[in-house]
Amino acid sequence: MERRKQAAARSTTALDTARPAGRGPRASLRQQQRDLTRNRVLDGAVAVFGRTSFVHATMEDIAAASGVTRATVYAHFGGKAAIIAALSDRVYDVADALYADLAAVPEWTRGAVRAWLDRAAADWRTLAPTIRVLFAATPSAAGDDSSVRDRYVAAHERYVDLLTHDARRWRGVSPEEARQRALMAALQTGSFLTTWIAGGLPLRTADPLDLLADDLCHLLGPALHPLPGPP
Repeated sequence: MERRKQAAARSTTALDTARPAGRGPRASLRQQQRDLTRNRVLDGAVAVFGRTSFVHATMEDIAAASGVTRATVYAHFGGKAAIIAALSDRVYDVADALYADLAAVPEWTRGAVRAWLDRAAADWRTLAPTIRVLFAATPSAAGDDSSVRDRYVAAHERYVDLLTHDARRWRGVSPEEARQRALMAALQTGSFLTTWIAGGLPLRTADPLDLLADDLCHLLGPALHPLPGPP
């Protein structure tokens, strides 16, 4: 749970909490202030990129939206591409912490899966403006195609590792099947939350997360306790 709190803190200044850093109180305070300023710049960048294209936005625009000087922005980021990379870090940090949360649940039940989805949806609502900015950024802003793809694959390998680390969960299936089930669960969760919450796809179902919980419980079925009954 602590990892999730740390990642959520990095995702928005509103959730930022002070954490000691360095060797003494003075270094700790300096690092806290630096982190706060860095997050202010990132929040300002999200606001700017949300109303202006990546190409036309300037570092001066970001400084003004952040309430800092242009020199302060450059003290934290070498340019707009570095800001986009840091915004991508926000999303991956939160996702890493979410899957660590699920892996840490002692027994996976439908109720536990649904409660986890509620937390994931809440985090995705906080991240939605950042995700929309990342979608709109040009390929050159986010990095070359291979590096973006490699990072995406590596992240999902981490999620799978987390969800399959405790082999005792996965009764009656091979490690290979357990990993595929975990991968499909992660892909379905991320794709659905992104399309629905960040993408704004309208849904008329009363409780979209309830249907998603059904799908995840099917995929994670061998690891669920108690075992799911017949459909």
